[in-house]
Amino acid sequence: MASPLDRLSYAARQAARVTWYAGHYAAGLRLMKPMPKPDFAIGPTPGRAELTADIRALFRREWQDITAGLFPPPVPLAPDPGRLLRRSLLYFRDLPQVDARRHGKLDDELPPGQQGDGLPDYYRQNFHFQSGGWLSAESAALYDTQVEVLFTGAADVMRRRAMKPIADWMAGRNQRELRGLDVGCGTGRLLAFLHAAWPGLRLAGLDLSAPYLEEARRVIGRTARVKLIEGAAEKLPFDDASLDLVVSSYLLHELPPAVRAKALAEMARVAKPDGLVVIVDSIQKGDRPDWNGLLDLFPHYFHEPYYADYVAGRIEDQTADVGLVPVDSELAFLSKVTVLKTDRR
Repeated sequence: MASPLDRLSYAARQAARVTWYAGHYAAGLRLMKPMPKPDFAIGPTPGRAELTADIRALFRREWQDITAGLFPPPVPLAPDPGRLLRRSLLYFRDLPQVDARRHGKLDDELPPGQQGDGLPDYYRQNFHFQSGGWLSAESAALYDTQVEVLFTGAADVMRRRAMKPIADWMAGRNQRELRGLDVGCGTGRLLAFLHAAWPGLRLAGLDLSAPYLEEARRVIGRTARVKLIEGAAEKLPFDDASLDLVVSSYLLHELPPAVRAKALAEMARVAKPDGLVVIVDSIQKGDRPDWNGLLDLFPHYFHEPYYADYVAGRIEDQTADVGLVPVDSELAFLSKVTVLKTDRR
C-alpha cells in the first residue's frame, strides 16, 4: 500500500524530471537556429498550457494505478547525479551537429546498403538527425536524454502506460512461468521498468543496434531474467506461439510500411493464443484532432522518414491484417497504447 510519503516522493521525482528536461528544451530553442516554416498545410496545434495539463493528468493516472496495487512506483533508472550531468553535457555538445543536419549544413548521412554488417538499408539513417544514427555508442549514450528533452520529461511515463494492461492480464498468473519479449528494445528502459515490477518474469529484449543493447544492459543491470538479443523485428528468432507477452515501444513509426507489416506479423506469430501484445507508439491522425498539427510538423523538424505514413494510418487496421485483435487502447499524452490479443481462428 502506497503511503502519503510515497506519493510525495513520486510527485517530487516526476516534477523534477519535467523541470529538468523542460529546461533543456528551452535552452535548446535558444541555441538552435529556427527552422523555416513548412510549405505544406498544418493542422491545429495545442498550446503549451494544454500540453502541460495533459502531462500532469498522465502522472495522476499512473499514481492511481500504483495506489491500486497494479505495480510499484517506478524505480529511478539514472540514480547517479554525476551520470545525469555528464549526459546533459553530451547533449549540449552534440546539439550544434544536430542543428547543422536540420538545416542541411552537415551532410554525414549514414551510407545505405548492407555494408558487410547485415543491417538493412532503412536502418542506416540519422534518425532524428542524431549523430551516428542508431549505430554508435555516443548515440546510445545520448538517446534517452534527447527523447526526454523532446517530450519534456514525459517519455518514460508514456512508455510505462504499457504496464497497466500488463498488470491486468498478469492477475492470477504466475510470473515465473511467463516469457516476454520487447521488440526494438533500444536502451532498455521499458524492459527495466517491467523487470523491476515483475522480477520473476523471464524477459528478452531484441534490437538491431549492438551499442544500444550495451546501454540497455547498463540500464537494466546484471540479471539472468533479462536476455538481450541482436536481431530484427521483421524476423524474430522465436518459435511460433512461444511467448506469453510481447511489447514494443516507439518502433513501428521508425519502419517502412512493408517492414512494419512484417514486424507486426512476427509479433502475432510468436505470441501464444492466450498471450498479450502491447504496442506503445505515436498517436495517429484523428486520435486527438486538435493536435494533428503536431503530427504534421514532427517529420519536418526531425528526420523521421516513415512517421507521416504511420500517423496517417490506423494501428487497428494494420494489426487486423496479421491476426491481432485490439481489445483496449489508451491515449497517453503524445502516445497511444494499443492492447491486442491473437486471433487464430
